[in-house]
Amino acid sequence: MKKVHDNVFYHAAADGLNVGCVIGEDAIVCIDLPFDAEEARNWRKQISELSRLPIRAVVFTASDRMSNEAVDAFNPPVIVTHSSTLAPVVVPEEPTSLLFYDVLPVNLPTSGLESKPRIALSDALSIVLEGKHTLFIDITFQGGYSPDACFVTIRDSGIVFTGDHVAVDQPPNLTMGQFDRWLEVLTELKKNRLVSVVVPGRGPASECAKAAEATMDFIKTAMTRVKALLRAQRPPSELGALVPDLMAKYAPQAARNPDSPEYALLSREMRAGLEHLYDTLRQGAASK
Repeated sequence: MKKVHDNVFYHAAADGLNVGCVIGEDAIVCIDLPFDAEEARNWRKQISELSRLPIRAVVFTASDRMSNEAVDAFNPPVIVTHSSTLAPVVVPEEPTSLLFYDVLPVNLPTSGLESKPRIALSDALSIVLEGKHTLFIDITFQGGYSPDACFVTIRDSGIVFTGDHVAVDQPPNLTMGQFDRWLEVLTELKKNRLVSVVVPGRGPASECAKAAEATMDFIKTAMTRVKALLRAQRPPSELGALVPDLMAKYAPQAARNPDSPEYALLSREMRAGLEHLYDTLRQGAASK
C-alpha cells in the first residue's frame, strides 16, 4: 500500500490495477476493488490495519472494475456506480451531494452486486465524511475510457483517482474506449491546475499533466496507425502487425520480452483494443 496524502492510500492488485481508500474522521470510502475475491478480503484487512473506522461505501470508477465475487468478499454496505452500470437501482439517482448515513440498507435475495444497496449517479455525486475537518469526495461522470467511467476527486486536496482513463508507464486499455471523448477528458485534466496528483488505473501516482499527456500520446499514436490501415483499405486481420512496435514503445519493461506471460497478456489486450479502435473509426468514417 502506498500513501498519496495523510489519509489517502492506493494499492496495486495482482493484475496491476490500482484500488484506493480515503480515511475520514467518521468513516472510510474505497475506490474500486481487487477483482479476485481473496485479494478483496486481504485489501479490507489492510485497510482495517490503518483504521478501525467503518467503511461507508465502495465507489467503482467503471463497470469493468466490478465482480460479484469481490463485492461479496469485501461486503461493503453501499456501492456507488454510474446509473448505466447496473440494474435494478436500489436507491434513486441523486445528482446532488448526499450524506451516506441517510441511506438505509436494503436487503435483496440475490448475491454480489445486485444484493447491495446502490447509489447511482448520472452526472455527479458527493460523499461527505464529517468531522472537525469535513471531507468531500466528488464522483463525476466522464465517459471516454468507457461509457460509464468516472473520476473520484478528494475535494481541495489536488488528488484525483482517474480510474483507467489514465495509465502510467504502460499503455491504457482501449477495448471500451469512446476515443474523441477520452481525448477531451485528458485534455481537460491536463489543463486543470487544481489537480496536482493523479492515481491512475494502472501505474504509480503521478504528476497530473505528465500522466495525462503520456496516455494521450498512446491513444493518438494508435489512432494514427489504425487510420493508416483504414485509408489503405486493409482488413482488421492486419492489426496484429501493429502490436510489436507499440509494445516495444509503450509496454513496461517487465512486459517487453515476447516470450514472457506478461507480454502475451498485454499484447492480447492491445490487439483487442486496436480492433475496437478500428471498428470505431470505420463506423465514424461511414457515417460522414
